[in-house]
Amino acid sequence: MWNFSKNIAYALLLVFMIIGTVDCSWDPYKVLGLKRGASISEIRRAYKQSAREWHPDKNRNENAESKFVEVNKAYELLSDPVRRKLFDQKGVVDDSLNRNMHNPNNRFGDGASFFSGHGGFRFQFQMSELTAFHQYRITLRRYENLIFPQSYSQPYLILVYSEWCLMCLHILPVWQRLVEDLNPIGINLATVHFDQEVELANKLGGRRGELPHVVLVMDSRILHYTEDELSNSKVIEFIRSRFSRNLIAFVNDQNINEFIGGWKDNKVRVLLFGKLELVRLRYLTLAFKYRPHTLFGYAELNLETTRTIVEKFGIPSKLDSLLLFQEDRDRPAARLSMADLPYSTLKDIIETNKYLQLPRLSSQKMLDLLCPPESSNIRRRLCAILVTEDREEDEEAREQLRHFTRQFKFSRDRIVFSYLFREKQTEFLRALLEDGKSPAETTTKVVIVWRQDTQRVSYTWLPQPFISGADNWNSSVDYLHRTLTKMLGSAQPLAHTTLMKDLVDEHAQGILGRITARLVTTAEVLRDHFTRQELLAVGSVVGTVLFIAAVGYVMTYLVRLEEETIRKKNKGLPKTPRPTTTELKLHELRSETYNGMVRLLKPGCRTVVLLLDNESMDVLIPKFHKAVWPYRKNKSLLFGWMNIDRGLPWYSRLLNLALKIVDEDEGTDVTLDSNSVKPKNCVGTVVSLNGHRRYFCIYHARHPECVSDSGAKRMQNMARRLTVSNRPMNDATGAFMGFDTSLEDSDNSDVERGDPLKSQDKEPLITSGLGLHTQQFSTDFALEGLSNWLDRLFEGTTQRYNINYWPDFGNF
Repeated sequence: MWNFSKNIAYALLLVFMIIGTVDCSWDPYKVLGLKRGASISEIRRAYKQSAREWHPDKNRNENAESKFVEVNKAYELLSDPVRRKLFDQKGVVDDSLNRNMHNPNNRFGDGASFFSGHGGFRFQFQMSELTAFHQYRITLRRYENLIFPQSYSQPYLILVYSEWCLMCLHILPVWQRLVEDLNPIGINLATVHFDQEVELANKLGGRRGELPHVVLVMDSRILHYTEDELSNSKVIEFIRSRFSRNLIAFVNDQNINEFIGGWKDNKVRVLLFGKLELVRLRYLTLAFKYRPHTLFGYAELNLETTRTIVEKFGIPSKLDSLLLFQEDRDRPAARLSMADLPYSTLKDIIETNKYLQLPRLSSQKMLDLLCPPESSNIRRRLCAILVTEDREEDEEAREQLRHFTRQFKFSRDRIVFSYLFREKQTEFLRALLEDGKSPAETTTKVVIVWRQDTQRVSYTWLPQPFISGADNWNSSVDYLHRTLTKMLGSAQPLAHTTLMKDLVDEHAQGILGRITARLVTTAEVLRDHFTRQELLAVGSVVGTVLFIAAVGYVMTYLVRLEEETIRKKNKGLPKTPRPTTTELKLHELRSETYNGMVRLLKPGCRTVVLLLDNESMDVLIPKFHKAVWPYRKNKSLLFGWMNIDRGLPWYSRLLNLALKIVDEDEGTDVTLDSNSVKPKNCVGTVVSLNGHRRYFCIYHARHPECVSDSGAKRMQNMARRLTVSNRPMNDATGAFMGFDTSLEDSDNSDVERGDPLKSQDKEPLITSGLGLHTQQFSTDFALEGLSNWLDRLFEGTTQRYNINYWPDFGNF
C-alpha cells in the first residue's frame, strides 16, 4: 500500500513539474476562481473548496488528478507573498521550478526538493520527511487507553494529516519547531494518519479535504485550533488561552501571607519569581499537572508591589526563582534560582515535596497515594493516622506530630504520618473501631494501618493518646517512638483486620460548582464550534426567550401581589358565596339573535325557547334550566327564553301560519286575529323550533297532548273552532295557545270547567289530571310536565306544527 501510494505521488509530482515549466500563460487566479487582489483568507477558502471538488478520491473524472495538481500549484503560488507579487507584476509564473528541475543535485528518486520559493518559507515535498509525522503517530487504542486519561494532567497537541495533503507538507517545518519547543515543557505531541485511523480522525474533528487539522486534548476535552494560519506563535497562544485563568495566582506584598498561609486546604504552595509580565507556558503546564496537590503563585520581579517579598526571602533580581512552602510560612521547604528554570528540574523538586509534612487524609485518592496497598508483610508500608477534630484546640496536637516527624526522620517508604477529621470521616473510622467504642473516644489517638489490598486493612490502635502540652509531650513522644520502632523492626501482624470503607472526598464540588463548571465547558465548546455570527443569533434567541420568561414572571408576581393586597383588605369582611357558573347558557330570543337561533340553524339542530314575562322570569328560568340541564352536552340543541311582551307579534304570526296549514286540506282559508292572543296566557309555554325543516312543537300545561293520547285530533278541532266560531274567546279550550281572556281580567289563574259535554266539539280539552273540579293555574304549576314532554320531543312523538316559512321577528 505504501509503495503504491508512493508511485502515485511521484507521478503527480512529475505532472506538477511539467505544468510548471511549460505553461507560461497559466493564471492561478482563474484556476481558483478568484479576482486579483484577493485576501489570503479568500485564497484559503477557494483552495479548500476546489481541493474537495477535484480530489482524486472523490471525483472520478479522468481529468481530476491533473486538475487537483493544478489547484495545488495555484494555491502554492498565491500563498507565497514574494512569488505572488512577482506574478502580479510580470503576469507570468516564476521559473524557479524550471531551474530546480534541471538542478544536477536534485535526485527525484531520493525524494529531493522539487519546489522552492524566493524567500521566507520554503515548501519541500520529500517522501522521507513524512517520517517526521510517522514517528509521532498514534492509534485509536493508544488514544483511548493512554492519551485521553492522561490529558487530565498533561495536554496533548494532535495533528491529523494525510499523504495527499500538500498543506500538511507545507506546515512540516512548523510542526518540527513545535515538537522542539513544546515537548521539553510538558506538552506532548502526536499525529493521526487520516487514511489509516479514520475513526480516530473523525472523533478529533478531522475531515477529508480539510486537512491538516490540529486539536488540543486537555482535561478530557477536545479543543479545536480554528485559526487560518498555522504558526508556532499562534499555536502557543492557542494552548496558553486554554488554561484556566486562576490556575496561577498573582502574588504581591498585600496577599503574600494569605497565599502562603492557606495550606490548610491540604496543598503545598509554589511561589515563582520571573522578570516577565507574562507567565511562562512551562509554569502553566507545571501548575496544571500538580493542581490536585499544589497551588501556584507568580510574582514579577523589579516591581514596587513585590519588593518586600523579594527582600524577605532574598530573591535574586536577575534570576528566575522558585520557593516551595509547606506548613512553615517563614521558611520554604525548597528553593531554586536560575537564569532559566528547566521544566524537568521544577518537576523533580515538586514531585519530591508535593505533600505537606503532615498531610490530611481528605479523600480516597489521597489515601491511595500516601498509603498504597502492599500484600507482602516484609515490605509492608504503614500509615500512622492521628484522629482529631476540625477545631483550634486540636491544632497543637497536630503541630506536635509535625515536630515529631522532623525530629525522627522515618523513611516515607516505610511509614507515612497523616491525620484526619473525625466528624468528616465517620464511616472510615467506624470500620476501624473495636466493639463497644464510639468515634468520639478516638480523638487525639493514633491508629497504625497496613493496607493489605484495596479493601482489607490490618490496624492497631495505640492505647496512649497523643496529648500535647509541656507535661504530656515527652511521654507521648517516647511512647510513639518506641512503638513505631518496634513495629518497623518486626514482621508481626497487627492486632485487627477489617474491610475498609472509602474516605469521603472533602474537596468534591457542590451542585452549584458542578453546574458552573459545566456551563463554562459548554461556553468553550460553543466558542470552538460556532462562529461569532452564529453565537450572536443563538444569543439573540436565548435572550428573547429569557426576556419573555422574565416579563411573565414579573406579571405573575404583580398579580399575586395584587391578590394578596385584596385579600388583606377583605380579611375582616364577611365572606359571601360566589355565584356558581354552569355549563348551560340560556340565550334570549330577540331580533338580534333570531337568525342565529332559528333561521340559520344547521340540519338536525333545534332551539327550545321558554315564553315568559317580567313577573314570572325569576320563577320560570330556574325551573326551565333544571329541566333542560340533562341535555346540556347535546351540541344539536340550543336553549333560550323570550319575553312575550316583546315577541307577541312574532308568536301570533307563528300560530297563524300553523293554523293555516291545518285547514289547507279542507280548503278553508283562516286568519287569526293577533289581538285574540293574550300574553298572560302564553307565560309558561315552551316552543321547540326546527329551523331547517320549518316546524315547531308546543308545550303548555293545558295542551291536550300533555293530558290525553288523542291530543292531535282535539288540537285540530279546537283550532277550527277558534277560527270559525262567533262565540267569545273566553273558553278554556284555547288557553294553551293564549286565547283565554279570563286570565287578563283576573289576578287569579283560569279555572277550567269539569262538566262533561255530550258533543265532541264541546268536550273539555283537559279531562284528566285536573279532575272535574276547579283548580288554580299558576306559574308554579306551569312547567311540571316539561321533563316528560322533552322525553317525547326527542323520541319524536309530540305534535308537530308545520309552517311554510319563518316570520320576521318584530311588530307587524
